[in-house]
Amino acid sequence: MNSRSNKDQQPFFTQLLYKCIILFLTIYGFILILVLNHTHIGVVDSYLNNMTIHSKTLFFETFGNENANFKQVVSKDDEPVNVYNLLLQSITNIKFNDIRSLMGSEIPGFSSYNAKIFVAGKGVNYTNLPEESPPPPKNSLPDTDNENNDKNENSHNQDNQQNNPSNPIRKKVVFLYHTHSWESYLPALNKKSNPNDAVSNDPSKDVLRIGKDIQDSLAKKGIGSIHDTTDKNKLLKQNGWNYNQAYQFSRSIVQGAMKKDKDLNYLIDIHRDSSGRKLTTTTIKNQTYARIAIIIGEANPNYSANLYFAKQIHKELDKKYPGLSRGIIGKSKLEGNGVYNQDLSKNAILIEVGGVQNTLDELDRSANAFSEALTEVINSTDK
Repeated sequence: MNSRSNKDQQPFFTQLLYKCIILFLTIYGFILILVLNHTHIGVVDSYLNNMTIHSKTLFFETFGNENANFKQVVSKDDEPVNVYNLLLQSITNIKFNDIRSLMGSEIPGFSSYNAKIFVAGKGVNYTNLPEESPPPPKNSLPDTDNENNDKNENSHNQDNQQNNPSNPIRKKVVFLYHTHSWESYLPALNKKSNPNDAVSNDPSKDVLRIGKDIQDSLAKKGIGSIHDTTDKNKLLKQNGWNYNQAYQFSRSIVQGAMKKDKDLNYLIDIHRDSSGRKLTTTTIKNQTYARIAIIIGEANPNYSANLYFAKQIHKELDKKYPGLSRGIIGKSKLEGNGVYNQDLSKNAILIEVGGVQNTLDELDRSANAFSEALTEVINSTDK
């Protein structure tokens, strides 16, 4: 009798065990789905922002699954990334079309080559990309107390809305600013060869000069602009911020300007490269120019739009001033800020004008050339 009851109980316990296992797997699977649902957003979004996907590929991905014949019109080179490759790349950060990703974490210093060349200017490759300028040496800048800087202190945002009957200025659409306003040039400072000495708060000798040149040139062409002349180094010190927070500080300035002037749409952050003269100088029609590199932050939602805007600028520069543009360089958070406040507009770029050894005359010529290219792009967009 007991043996029979034991046999009857065995299927009951077996079924109960199965039900418990199924319930456990169901709960575990549900939790896993929730976790992945929250996790994959950041991973995939970050990865997609760093991918260059041809428009045909997106079209292929959208309609290819609905119409098998559609896939045959797309070439092999334009086929979308395999979903398994995409998953593996997202997890391992290894990109199968870029051998640098296999060595970046293994070779000391190799991470500096994480930048991406979207468009290569003449002679530009992964060995001579623009170099991020170091923070200014401690106490290297004098206090902002001269007459010019006092004027700037009273009016950080200077517009170019001047009366010019022959070429009236349209609404202000361009905002020129300088996250690293202290970046300067050795020849202007009568200093020798140490790049760390190329710092100043004199607006006639640092990158603010380029901003003013561009603004004046835009005004002659009827383009309205605002030029921010804030001494970033001084205000960073006053607020107890460090060099790494410079972009955050600039962000507040740009947002304030955009809030005040709703038409501001083109954001240009003007910097200076720390490379030597050989890489940052070119000769065009027997005149020397400071070469211009365009930097795009890959870690922002406007990444694709910013890249399109940059390509338009590069194309215009290359058309009128061959060799002036060093190309378009993409940077993620692995080798820079990664955003550069370019998420604030679809027409935002960072430009590196010249290097530490370029002269003021070379900078003035390049600033005028850039304003010509920018004017062409703005006018073509407004049509």
